[in-house]
Amino acid sequence: MPHLRILCIGRNAKDPLLKSADLYLERLSKFSKVELLRLREGTLEFEQKQIEARLGSSGHLICLDERGKELRTRQVADKLEGWDMDGVSPVTFLIGGANGLSSPLKERSKELWSLSQMTLPHRLAQVLLLEQLYRAFTINHGMPYHRD
Repeated sequence: MPHLRILCIGRNAKDPLLKSADLYLERLSKFSKVELLRLREGTLEFEQKQIEARLGSSGHLICLDERGKELRTRQVADKLEGWDMDGVSPVTFLIGGANGLSSPLKERSKELWSLSQMTLPHRLAQVLLLEQLYRAFTINHGMPYHRD
């Protein structure tokens, strides 16, 4: 399975959403190596520099943005399976802060995904992404978590 990386803006804080995100992160670790980095908030330029410093040059980059492509859960499962078969690793997801993600980061990405057409708080976006990745892995492993 591909190594998954999630880079998101927003510090660790006492927030029930972050506890939920950490729960799905733990569940995901049974299927794949998963790394979640929460970076400091600041100006868009500051956030971009932090992200770029941690990106590296290899792998598959996906930016999350409300204007991106919406996928069904089974499509995410298919993508995970395809990346595994093609040896694509790492797969890095970017979640911006209140200012979103910079244009250069979006242009550098291989894909632009949307979790919703609505603007979501970055902490909620973490939970949604992690849960959907977990759900996709359970589909690919024939586990009963997902119901059509």
